[in-house]
Amino acid sequence: MKFVLTIQALVVLLGGILLGLFAAPQHSYSFISGSLVIFLSFFLAGIAWVLIFSKKLVALAIGIIVFKYAILGIIIFKLVKLPWFDTLWFAFGVASFILSALAYAMKEALREGKEENVI
Repeated sequence: MKFVLTIQALVVLLGGILLGLFAAPQHSYSFISGSLVIFLSFFLAGIAWVLIFSKKLVALAIGIIVFKYAILGIIIFKLVKLPWFDTLWFAFGVASFILSALAYAMKEALREGKEENVI
């Protein structure tokens, strides 16, 4: 989880800087907002799974899931009302998680390839 969050943080930083240089500021802000929403979602999911697996409580799992999505829904609802918000670039920010997932998949494929060659 730490690897994915690190890659996502780099995507937020790099995407925000590049859009800040080559696009309108509202595009950059919207992309960063979308990327940070995904980062926050997976950060909270990581904390939630640690709590769920350590205590093994189904009610805790359901409560965390419900509150997490309620909080994320409120955040998105508030973002949509802002004057600089652009839905297309926000969607690109949310979709930026694909880059983190691909980086993780490549890391795992390389690790598995190394393990197979050792045996």
